[in-house]
Parts: sequence; structure tokens; C-alpha cells
Amino acid sequence: MKPATKALWGGWILVIVCAALATAAALWNAHRGERARALARLQTSSEIVHDLQAQELEMLQLRAQTLAGDPAFVDYVTQSLVPNPQLGGAVDNLSISDLLKQRRHGDDIVMLLDPTGTPITAIGTLGKDRASISHDPLVVASISQLTTVQGAWLDQGDLLWVVVSPLLRGRTPQGYLITASHASESFFAKVGHLVHGDVALVLDASPQPVSYSSGLDAGLVELLGAHRQEILAAGSEQGTGMRLQSADIWVTPLKLSSGHAALVALNPSTRSDRGIDQEAFWSIVGIAFFAVCAALYVWLQWFFTWRPLARLADAFDNDRHAISAVGGSALVRDVRDRLLLLLTREKRPS
Repeated sequence: MKPATKALWGGWILVIVCAALATAAALWNAHRGERARALARLQTSSEIVHDLQAQELEMLQLRAQTLAGDPAFVDYVTQSLVPNPQLGGAVDNLSISDLLKQRRHGDDIVMLLDPTGTPITAIGTLGKDRASISHDPLVVASISQLTTVQGAWLDQGDLLWVVVSPLLRGRTPQGYLITASHASESFFAKVGHLVHGDVALVLDASPQPVSYSSGLDAGLVELLGAHRQEILAAGSEQGTGMRLQSADIWVTPLKLSSGHAALVALNPSTRSDRGIDQEAFWSIVGIAFFAVCAALYVWLQWFFTWRPLARLADAFDNDRHAISAVGGSALVRDVRDRLLLLLTREKRPS
């Protein structure tokens, strides 16, 4: 291969290598920027979760206060908790249950405790046993402070918003009312919609470490379950960013009276079907344009400079009369004229 041809191919290879490196850098920078923007969006999930949780508990507490603050309801409960001789000294649970059904206001669970915190009757399904309810920190706090206490429970993999309200006659507790509502799919859907991502509820319960997920494939659900302990160990109330294999996540621990749970927000752009964003696309188009221009410039250099110089060298070695017919760029023509002048001087007699 002639030196001029080698120079042409060498120039083109250099252009291709530089274009490939520039494209790789553009894609890496675009991916890095995309991850940073996505993580910034996911970071807002902690604030959103706390705000939505506060709204849910506020609505639940308002409904509970309507019932617990009704003197007629409190008097009825007080009378019903008196042992009935006609029932063999037992409490009239049936009448209390009927009243709770009439006054539950759409709550998923309504439960009545006696003044000592012992469960009397309940409307709705709750997996907690009587002893765990009596010793639950929310119930204990409400009894000790004689005030309404709110929080969250885990019950057989379900997240519950809970309000414990004392039933007072003056300053004397006549019993305690527990109202609870399940964290519905709309709660998780709102979080996912506001952060433009997917959400999952990760628990310390087994064998179901992920009790809720929206839009996640089985692989990501298994990934969250495999890293359950690592996720639940994130203790910052403001949330913690993590990366599990190819997925960026933001972990928001949920404050529970017992057990551990965390809401995980995931960036959907970490999935395998992610495409090139518009910014990266136009960067690649720009790199391709300059690569084409550089390749064309290399070809022009070869056509007007390197090839004529090769022809000039060949004419000098084989047919010096053909030197004058060699054209090309100004540089080549200048070299040609100087070479002709030098040959003319050599032909003159001394």
C-alpha cells in the first residue's frame, strides 16, 4: 500500500475512533445526567409519603373524634361495659358491635377497648391478637397520656393507618376507641404518579417481603426481596438513595408502632426498555456530522496533497518529464516548481 493511501486510511481510522469515543462519552454523560435527575425526583418521595400519610391520619382522626367526642356514644359504651346479670355477668358485646357498625363512617376497622386497654369487640378483620393490641405502643401511649394517638400498624402484610382515642367522661376514661384504615392502592399510586416512578412496600415479614408493588416485573420484586434487610436498615427519616444492580431506588422508612417497613420508589428508566433521550440523540447527531466533515477533510487532503505528492515522487524516480504535469494544492505546486527549478539548474553546463 502506498504511503498516501496509508495516510488516507489512517486519517479515516482516527476520525472513526475519535467519533466512537465522543459518542461513548456523550452516552455516558447523558446516562449520568438521567440518573441524577431521576434520583432527584425519587428523593421527593419521602416528603410526599409523609405528607400523604399525615393527610390520611388527619382524616381518620377527624372521623374518630366525631365518634369519640359524642357524649351519647360515650354514655352508651359506659353503660354497655357494665356487667349484665342477664348475660351471666358478661359485657353486652352485641349491642356495642351493632352501635359500631352504625357509626363506623367507612373505616375498615373499628375496635373498642375497656378502660384497661383490653379489647372488647371489633368491626372489621384484624390479625393482631388481643395481647399484642393491649400492649401496643399506640394504645399504651393513649392510656398513659389520656390523649388521641395516631400511627401505623403492620397487620399480616397490610399497612394500616391507626388512631387510638380515649372515651372520656370528664377526665375519667370509659374506654378506648381504635379506628384503622388500610393504606389503599390509591395511596401508593399517588406517590408513584408524583415522583414519575414505581413504588413498592418492603416489609420485614416473611415469606412476603414485598406486599405491594406497582408496575414492577417479577425480577425487580425478587431483587427488592433479596435486599430486604439492606433496605430496611436505612434509618434516615428523610430517606436514603441506593442502587441495586441496575436499579436506582429511594428508600423511605415508615414509622410503625411495631415491625419494620419501608416504601421504595424506583426509577422506571432503569429498565431494559429504556431508549436514548432527546439530548443524547442530538449530541450523537452532532458528533456524526462532525465525523463526516472530518472524514471529508481527510479525503480532500489526500486528493489535493498526499496523492499529488506521491505522484510527484513517482515522477521524480521514473519519468522526470511528467513532473510538470503534476497538479494539486498550492503546497504541492510550490514543491513541484522548486523541484523543476532544481532540475533545470542541474542540466546547465558548469
